[in-house]
Amino acid sequence: MAREIAFEYQCTEGHLHRVHPFIKLAGMGALSIYALGAPAAGLLAISLSLVILSIFGRIDPRKLLTGSGPMLITTFAFVLFGAFELSPIGFNRDALFSGFRFLWAIGISFASASIFFYSTKISDLRDALEGFENLFGPIKHPYLRFSLLFSLTLSYIPRVFSEWAEAEQAWYGRGGKRGAEMLIRLIPPVMERLMLAAKETAHALELRIGR
Repeated sequence: MAREIAFEYQCTEGHLHRVHPFIKLAGMGALSIYALGAPAAGLLAISLSLVILSIFGRIDPRKLLTGSGPMLITTFAFVLFGAFELSPIGFNRDALFSGFRFLWAIGISFASASIFFYSTKISDLRDALEGFENLFGPIKHPYLRFSLLFSLTLSYIPRVFSEWAEAEQAWYGRGGKRGAEMLIRLIPPVMERLMLAAKETAHALELRIGR
C-alpha cells in the first residue's frame, strides 16, 4: 500500500476541488492568521470547520496532519521548555496554556494548508494568477511572471515531504528504526537533494530568461 505524503494533490470528485484557487488560498491564509490569536473557543470552532470542510471535499480528516509530526513534536518541546520554572520547580500555567494554544494554532495552519494542497492543482492556481496578471497588460518576459514564481514556490513545499518520504522509506527498507539516529542520518541528504532541486529549477529559469 502506497504511503500517504503530506500536501500531495488528491484527484477526487470532492466539491472543494471545484472551488476557485483564489478563494481556497485566501481562506487558508485567513484561517492561519486568525488561529494565531484566537481564543480556545475560536480554535475549537476552526478545528471543527476544517473537519467539515475535509468531509465536504472528500478528504479523510485523519490525513490533515499527515507529515506534521516532527514540527508539532518540536513545537511541543519548546512549549514545555518555555513554561518550565526552576524556582520552585514546575510549570507556569499561563505560559503552558498560551504555549498549547499556539501549538493548536500551528496544527490548524498545517491542516488548512493540507486541505488547500489536497484539493488544488498548482497549475490551476498558476492559470488563475496569470489571468489576473494579464489585466495589467503584457509581461515583458513570461518567465518573470509572478504567477510562475509563486506557483514554483508553492510546488516546492510538497517536494519537501516527498523527498523525506522517499528517504524514510529507504531507511526502513535497510532495517533502520525510527529515532534520533534516523533524523541525524536523513536530514543532510534530504536537504542536499532539496537544494539541488532548487538550484536546477533556478538554473532552468535563468536559461529560459537568457541570463
